Amino acid sequence: MFSPLCNGTLAAMPTNNTLQKFYNCVYKKGERTHYTQFRLQKGDMPEEFRAVLGLLPWEGKEVLDAGCGTGDMCALIAAAGAAHVTGIDYAESAITEAKKKYGETGAIFLQKSIDEMEGEFDAVISLGTLEHMDDPLRTLRHLKGLLKPGGSLIVTCPNWLNLRGYVLQTLWHLFRAPITLADLHYLTPGDFEEWGKQLGMRLEWSTVDSDWGQGKKMVEDFKRRLPNVARDAHMAVTQEQIDGFIRWLEQRALPFQKEEKQSGAVGVYHFRMI
Repeated sequence: MFSPLCNGTLAAMPTNNTLQKFYNCVYKKGERTHYTQFRLQKGDMPEEFRAVLGLLPWEGKEVLDAGCGTGDMCALIAAAGAAHVTGIDYAESAITEAKKKYGETGAIFLQKSIDEMEGEFDAVISLGTLEHMDDPLRTLRHLKGLLKPGGSLIVTCPNWLNLRGYVLQTLWHLFRAPITLADLHYLTPGDFEEWGKQLGMRLEWSTVDSDWGQGKKMVEDFKRRLPNVARDAHMAVTQEQIDGFIRWLEQRALPFQKEEKQSGAVGVYHFRMI
């Protein structure tokens, strides 16, 4: 597996530790220049954030955002009435930007890895981080240990049980084509259902952003992504072939897609104590 560094070169077999340099560079340059352009739509709250906000009444809660990036979700939870919000991230540039943007919201931002975090919280959230961890279940166990009795653990990550996922996972599994920038794992609700049993927690899940999973946003994503995938995998694929495949998806596949529970591009997972 390969993961692009911020300057466009390739690093073989990344780990969560080696990705730290990548994320430091991403946040210094700005997230919109990288992988998040279809998630961070200008002037609109990502569906992922809206779904997380709707899972709990946040008033008066002590909340940890593990892997907070530049603090957007922390600010939203603070605005929703949380008593105390702590955001941690191992990328120094992310924490610097979070303090700059949201230092007056009352949220506290710390440069710290998830494994180093201690304390007790009513809710722990970790959005788009688990797929980058060396051992996702170990990370979930640690986050569970930070919960007060009756607390909630909320996790989001890319979901691959949709048309977008089937195409990209075929490229990855059959040809080891580098389909994402920094993901170490490609997770589905099945993984989380199994982890819920091992954690002894009750799980409720949904997916959001179906248009990215199997709609027009997916098409726009493929127009950008597939030429890069073919290039980085050294595939003898022409732009004409890619354009033809995308036309086929638009004309023959998309009209027959139906929105199902698992069809969204982002999975939202809410663990509670049994």
